Amino acid sequence: MDLDIRQTGPICILRIKGQFKSSDTSEFNTALDQAISSRCLYLLLDLEQTTYIDSSGIGAVVGALRRTRQIGGDTRLINPSAFITRSFKMMSILSLFAVFTSEEQAIASCNPS
Repeated sequence: MDLDIRQTGPICILRIKGQFKSSDTSEFNTALDQAISSRCLYLLLDLEQTTYIDSSGIGAVVGALRRTRQIGGDTRLINPSAFITRSFKMMSILSLFAVFTSEEQAIASCNPS
């Protein structure tokens, strides 16, 4: 897994490339911790280039959703790959997330106060 992280004010964009497996959850959670400590309210996960996600990766994404909502923000998905979309639908969790086809749309949907 390769993580690319950018933050602008209360919005953090995290691009995940490659496979997101149990061995990657620690790195993901560290990035999430850093984003939240930097006052990130909105976590936008760009999953377009995520080719695979296992149950631990899905758990980490759901954990990010829970944590951002606890601080008054949200976790949103940008252009999830077909595999991610199928996996999230199969687990009946896709509906928990706002899903956008572009980074610009996802950013525009954030309404920091």
